[in-house]
Amino acid sequence: MTNWRIRDAPMSSNRTAMADKPHIGETDIINQYFAPLAADTPGAFNLTDDAGLIQPPEGMDLVLTTDVVVSGVHFLDDAAPEDLAYKALGVNVSDLCAKGVDPAVYLLSIALPESCDTTWLEGVRQGLSEAQAAFGCTLLGGDTVKTPGPLTLSITAAGFTPEGQMVHRSGAREGDLVYVTGTIGDAALGLKLHQGTDQAPDELSENHAEFLRKRYRRPQPRLAAINMVRAHANAAMDVSDGLVGDFAKLCTASDVGGTLVAETVPLSDAAAAWIEQEPERLQTAITGGDDYEVLMSVSENASTALEKYSADAGLRITSIGRIVSSGTGIEVLDRDGKPLEFEQLSYAHF
Repeated sequence: MTNWRIRDAPMSSNRTAMADKPHIGETDIINQYFAPLAADTPGAFNLTDDAGLIQPPEGMDLVLTTDVVVSGVHFLDDAAPEDLAYKALGVNVSDLCAKGVDPAVYLLSIALPESCDTTWLEGVRQGLSEAQAAFGCTLLGGDTVKTPGPLTLSITAAGFTPEGQMVHRSGAREGDLVYVTGTIGDAALGLKLHQGTDQAPDELSENHAEFLRKRYRRPQPRLAAINMVRAHANAAMDVSDGLVGDFAKLCTASDVGGTLVAETVPLSDAAAAWIEQEPERLQTAITGGDDYEVLMSVSENASTALEKYSADAGLRITSIGRIVSSGTGIEVLDRDGKPLEFEQLSYAHF
């Protein structure tokens, strides 16, 4: 990975998120829109070198994660550039939060259609700037290419945690309680509103509808959970593809089974208002993606300390289930203790 490069690829007439504007040079793109994001990054060398440098503090592990966001898959073609850039960084930082890792720097690779709209590029810069300020990380380097395909942003985020304290998916133990931060399902319902394919009930207020849309557009990584996860979680991951499916992944990695109680899954007032009118939307909420909350298993004897920590930090957490004996799969139970069935457990690319 270079500190910053621009490479050409074959062209087509694709203009996703771009307009027919005067050509902007490669150096201008770097200097005007990306170099300012790296100004405070030691080892970025003002994006003038072929590689960036990361030096972990003494006694710390360097942890990396990467996610790609693609137009038409992870965001709508008409998404505001500020929002898609904010989301691209946010989904990566969310992974670090769930590992108990403090974010530090990131690499950005961006594939742009042939004609670069400077207004759109300024929007990307603004969204990344806002995200950096919110998440406590800065740009280290990256790569820029032209593409005949859809607009694509790929981010690799890196952060630090004390040696040996990264929290894995694979540490859940029989008897653990299962907790989740925040609320579940807002983004999945917000996507429905953005797509316009599903109508919200008339009783859903515009304030509630806009709350759901914003939760989809701008996920908020749970930075307040980082130290809590590190101190108390046996296993953790972020909820990106859907609560039920991601819980299944955590249990599989840990070679355990688990139960979730659907009635205890935390809902925002907006999501609850919609589900009250259309109870079948609960399935959308707990299997849809883009929540970016932290799902964790915690020993029962650590639950009091966990809940005190979250209260002191002003972070909402909810106990929603339990880890059971190995090899039993997962169950989602209704209020009467009967298993629920789902067409799919979560979003899947393939």
